[in-house]
Amino acid sequence: MKSAIFPNLVVGGAPKCGTSSVFFWLAAHPEVASSREKETFFWAPEVNRFNAKCNVVEHGPEAYPRLFEHTSDAKVRFEATAAYIYYSTAWEGLASLPVKPTVLFLLREPAARTQSQFLFETHRTGRVNGSFADYIREPHILDHGHYVRYLTQWEAALGRENLVIWQFEQVMRDPRAAMMSLAERLGIDPTFYERFDFAVRNETVAIRSKGLHRLGLRLQSMIPLAVQDALLPLYLKLNGAGRPKADDRLKAETKALKSLFAASNAELAASFPESIDLALWA
Repeated sequence: MKSAIFPNLVVGGAPKCGTSSVFFWLAAHPEVASSREKETFFWAPEVNRFNAKCNVVEHGPEAYPRLFEHTSDAKVRFEATAAYIYYSTAWEGLASLPVKPTVLFLLREPAARTQSQFLFETHRTGRVNGSFADYIREPHILDHGHYVRYLTQWEAALGRENLVIWQFEQVMRDPRAAMMSLAERLGIDPTFYERFDFAVRNETVAIRSKGLHRLGLRLQSMIPLAVQDALLPLYLKLNGAGRPKADDRLKAETKALKSLFAASNAELAASFPESIDLALWA
């Protein structure tokens, strides 16, 4: 295992908080190399379509370096699996590596994140067919907005010094400052981002043909990331049906959710005061 290549950065979540954008912004840097698949799901507690070829359940933790064999010459080697924030297998597994990686989390105001996930699952993946009220009845849906419950576990496993916590709202407001700051922390050239095009990736867009979308997902891992990035605008032009908008009812239901997260948001800000500004989530 001495020659095994491990990532020194993992983007660990949360879903619908800008992790796709940050993945492509990082992968574009000449001193950075990513896993071939954006979301490896290696440390997921179950086997799924994303990790069927390489996962901790069937192949054990010793298989993890297989995902980074092509990255040996890069200063920064990374992957981005947005659901890791919720997996004990992820914080325990990453903490067990020979050198603990830096783990980056992006967090969005929880009610807005829940709404975005609902629209994504309804219009992009088609996994949700019911109402927002039905959607949030599933216990894990709201639990996933109580970030502090998970980040305290990550801190205990990897140490605060290995965590970077960003707020989605601040990153989207000034992505250049965020990425230059991260580049400095990672020891790569921050000036790369001075003239960078910070295009947003993985926005919630309705899909015309679900069959074509499923085909695209199957082919995705075979297409180099740079080509994926270049083809995405064309694909969305051909198969996208516009961004779904929240109607007045959904807006009201989302607003009503905010009070449910107030206590855990306050606990999160108290636990990570250097990272969380609750005024951004007011």
